[in-house]
Amino acid sequence: MAHVNLLPWREQRRQKQKQQFLVTLALVAVFCGLIFWLIGQFIETQISNQNTRNQYLQTEITALESQIAEIKRIKDSKAAIEQRMALIEQLQSSRNITPNILDELARLVPPGVSFKSMIRKGAQIEVRGTSESNNRLAEFMRQLEKSKVFTAGDLSSIVADTSASDAVSEFTLTFSISQVLANAQREAEQKAKGGKK
Repeated sequence: MAHVNLLPWREQRRQKQKQQFLVTLALVAVFCGLIFWLIGQFIETQISNQNTRNQYLQTEITALESQIAEIKRIKDSKAAIEQRMALIEQLQSSRNITPNILDELARLVPPGVSFKSMIRKGAQIEVRGTSESNNRLAEFMRQLEKSKVFTAGDLSSIVADTSASDAVSEFTLTFSISQVLANAQREAEQKAKGGKK
């Protein structure tokens, strides 16, 4: 007689396949979980490294900002010093001009003409004074015109004081430093500025 297996072999095979499937599914789940955990750890490490780099950069930026502030302070200080040096050089270059002006004026002023005040603004000079006569004032103006240091004068006012016994005239006279002297002063100033650079 034929041998018939009455055991539920299909059911056992299905159980075995089901068990293998669950084991495979569990292994895949564990493997996927491990991969996700590793990816998470990698991302966490990258974030930590980036935070460290950001902190380092922030520290360096703060140091650079303080250095920039120090450089700006030094530049401001340097600019102030250069400005003072330029002023000193300008004063030094023009200090020789003033004695020349005063020396020339002393030579040109005739007797009977005296100065009360003298104001110099750049190359312009304004003199206020008194004169014993208009002829003496005219003589002074002719001397200015002949001078190599000054240009011809412009008499802006003359007032005769008849109340005084000596009858003097008060005058205001404006004249300029000659181009030769003004150019010499400009050259000295430019040389001073050129020497600074």
